[in-house]
Amino acid sequence: MQEEIIVIGAGMAGLAAATTLQEAGKPVRILEGRNRIGGRTYTDDSLGATVDLGAAWIHGPIGNPLTPLAHRFQVQMGETYFDDESGTSVQVFDAEGQRLDAKAYVQGMLAYAAAMEHIAASVLYKPPPDAHSLADLYAGGLPGENELTPTQRAGFDYSAQIRAQFVDAADVTENDWRLTREYLHLPGGDLYLYGGGYKRIVDGLAADLPIELETTVTQIEYDAGGARVTTNRGTILCDKVIVTVPLGVLKANKIQFAPALPAPKQQAIARLGMGNYDKIALKFPYRFWPQEPQRFQYVNESGICSAWLNVAHYKDAPVLINYHAGSRAQFVNRLRDEEYLDRALEVLRLMFKCDVPAPVAMVRTNWENDPFALGSYSFQKVGCEVEDRQRLAAPIDNRLFFAGEATHPHYFATVHGAYETGVRAAREVMGICEAKG
Repeated sequence: MQEEIIVIGAGMAGLAAATTLQEAGKPVRILEGRNRIGGRTYTDDSLGATVDLGAAWIHGPIGNPLTPLAHRFQVQMGETYFDDESGTSVQVFDAEGQRLDAKAYVQGMLAYAAAMEHIAASVLYKPPPDAHSLADLYAGGLPGENELTPTQRAGFDYSAQIRAQFVDAADVTENDWRLTREYLHLPGGDLYLYGGGYKRIVDGLAADLPIELETTVTQIEYDAGGARVTTNRGTILCDKVIVTVPLGVLKANKIQFAPALPAPKQQAIARLGMGNYDKIALKFPYRFWPQEPQRFQYVNESGICSAWLNVAHYKDAPVLINYHAGSRAQFVNRLRDEEYLDRALEVLRLMFKCDVPAPVAMVRTNWENDPFALGSYSFQKVGCEVEDRQRLAAPIDNRLFFAGEATHPHYFATVHGAYETGVRAAREVMGICEAKG
C-alpha cells in the first residue's frame, strides 16, 4: 500500500490540508470533481469587476488566518460596514421607494442585536423554555421591540428576518437560536475582497500542489491496511484520506463508505443543516445610482430584491449584486432570468427614481443545485446537538479524516473556518505518521 495521502476536494479546506502536508514533506494529492479549484469560493471576472459568486468577505480580519494570505497574494480589500451607526454606508428605501433615515434604521438593527445578547445574558429576561428556533423565540417577544420608532422597527425587522437568513443561510423556523451562538466572530469588521477576490488566495495556495480536476470520488473503502478510493477515472490505493467535501454532498450520500461511517457521524450529518445563499450580479451600461453607499436596502414584505451590494463603491464598475438566502434564495432560483429582471429593475426604478437600462450582462448562482456543493454553507438546524460538528470532524480508524467549514465548532459557515479545519486534519494525519515512526 502506498504511503500517499489523498485529499478529496480542492476548496479552501482541501488546499489548506494539502499545503500543510506538502510543507511537512508528506506525499499528497488532491482529487477535485469540478473543472476548477476553489470549491465554494468562485471568483468571476466576466463583468469587468471582481465578483465572488461564493464567499466574498473575510469576516473578522484581526487574528484571521486568511488576512495574511490576502496580503501575501495581493488581494485588494475594502471594509463593508453592516452595522454602521452613522448610517452613511447604506441607503434604505421603503416599499414605495421613499428614502428612510438610515441612521434610525441602523439603530433598529442594533436594537435587534442588543435584544439577542440580552436574551442570552440577562438574569431578568428568560426566553420561553420551548423556544428552539428563532421563530419560536420571536413568538415570545424580544426585549425592547415595542420601544422603537417605525423606521427603527424596519431595521429591527430586517435584522430579525432577512439578515438572520443571510447569517445562517436558512429560515428563522429552521435554525436553533441557542446553538447558533456557538459561532464566534473575530474582531475587525468585514473585509470585501474587491480586487482579485478569493481566486488569488486559492490560486496562490494551489500553485505547487498536485491536483487532478474532473476526478469525482464515488467510493472510499478503508481497513487496517490502507484505503481504496474509487473515482470516475479509476481506483487509487493510498495510506490515508482527508475528506473535505461540503456537508450537502455528505447528506446526499454522493460518496459511499465501506465500511459505513460510524452511527454518530451519520447522525451528525443528518442533523446539521445545509443552507442556501445565492447572488445575482448585474452589469449595466453605466452607473445610475450613487457611488458612495456600500449597500442599498429595499424594505418590502416579500424580502425579494431587498439587499444590494454596490460594487461601484469599491471599484469604478457599474455592477450591483443582489443577495437572497434561505427560502427566498430557493424562490429566486426558480425564476427565469426574465422574471427575475422584471422584479429587480422595478425595484431599482423605485429606489433611484430614474430610467433604468437593461443590464448588459448578468451572472447568477444556484449553489443548492450545484452537484459538488448541494448548498451554500452549514447552519445549526433545530434538532442538532452541540457536539455534532466535533462528531463530523472525528477521524476514523486513523485512516479517514474530515475537514471543511461544517466541521469547525466555532467558525462554521466561513472560509477561515474551512482553512483551519484543513490544517487541523493535516496535523492529525502527521501526528499519526510520526507516532508510527
